[in-house]
Amino acid sequence: MTGEAITDSLGRYLLAIHELSMEHQVARSKDIAEVVCVSRPSVTGALQKLNKMGLIDYEPYGYVRLTDAGTAEARKLLLKHKATQDFLQLGLGLPEARAQEVSSQIEQSLPADVLCRLVQFNNFYRTNPEKRFDWDPQCRNLCELLYGMRGPVACSDEEQAARLQAPLSIR
Repeated sequence: MTGEAITDSLGRYLLAIHELSMEHQVARSKDIAEVVCVSRPSVTGALQKLNKMGLIDYEPYGYVRLTDAGTAEARKLLLKHKATQDFLQLGLGLPEARAQEVSSQIEQSLPADVLCRLVQFNNFYRTNPEKRFDWDPQCRNLCELLYGMRGPVACSDEEQAARLQAPLSIR
């Protein structure tokens, strides 16, 4: 593999190829376009980049196969996604759809040392249910303490979410 970094966009293509390869041993550009929800010309450009990076074997109008390096990279991406989603669902109690959304936003910037600790935390949390934190579904105490919000407002409430995204002052 070349020293180029995998962008979020190329990562989605790589994961689509991996997913399709697990089902059919190979992937086709039309199937990749369907999984990633893009046009076929967009797939062609991405496949050319991934091929140049040594992550796939690809000939125009042919099948797409992951190389060993491509399989390893796809597995790393899957681990990051699964570890962040597990933490958000299991540790923070987010619903699956929200955990999926947030996970895809943070997984790209997750360094390897943090990923290792996150996987260890998830394993500990999963195997020690008696030590799990009991999240208040209304987030009253924590949200009030950290953000000065009062009352029984759910953390998923739009108004509260807007407040959480507002810049914090250190004064």
